[in-house]
Amino acid sequence: MPAQKSLRFPPGKTLPEELSIAMKRIEAHGVVYPEGYYQTLLEKYTREGVRYPHILMILGQPRINNHFFYSRALKGTGRLLDYGCGTGDNVRQLLRDGFPRERITAFDINRASIDLGFDLYRDKEEINDFFIVSDTFTSGPAEFDMVYSASVFHVIADDEEFNNYLANAWSVLRPGGTLFGSTLGQVGEGASRPHEEWGPPRIMTREQLAGCLTGAGFTLPEIVQRHHVPHYIADNRCVFEFCTKKPA
Repeated sequence: MPAQKSLRFPPGKTLPEELSIAMKRIEAHGVVYPEGYYQTLLEKYTREGVRYPHILMILGQPRINNHFFYSRALKGTGRLLDYGCGTGDNVRQLLRDGFPRERITAFDINRASIDLGFDLYRDKEEINDFFIVSDTFTSGPAEFDMVYSASVFHVIADDEEFNNYLANAWSVLRPGGTLFGSTLGQVGEGASRPHEEWGPPRIMTREQLAGCLTGAGFTLPEIVQRHHVPHYIADNRCVFEFCTKKPA
């Protein structure tokens, strides 16, 4: 979500290969590409770059439907904000699973990843109205019953920006509302490997993640540790899925 210069692909990963793999994943969702479309996209993104290479590497693999809170989210009756929505993979999954479209809003601070999603899913006309793009957070207080945050925490390097992100999530939730999502984490207390220029800048332990959430005013979170399949490292990383509430 934070604005930054385009990053490099990790060692052993290339734009042509990752674009081709992403398109095959998305074809499995029923998208049909016209002849020559791969070459058109390859030329475009070779010229313009991919701001967040990792997003292309996971495009077509929404994470929200595997979250332990997701079944409860689908049964909810309130509004949901995807805060730091990236390519919009999770918005599309919500729609596939029958979540009412009038109750979905997606926000990000730049269009780069959103447009990448539109280019690969070829559905801009159908879902463009879900997305809000702004340099500043535009939602008012107590607008949403649920806020979803997928792979955002670990890409925010600056502490003040991270604290503002949590404060915005707190503000926009109605009392009793739920913040849920996932972030890369660190198993144990040993030093995590320093991030390379293609790696995430903020890796927290379970205790640090819980402390950040409760420090922002949320209840003690439920945290589930998942296995992390590394794209470029093999160390003590994991994925933490979390769920917490704004006190009623």
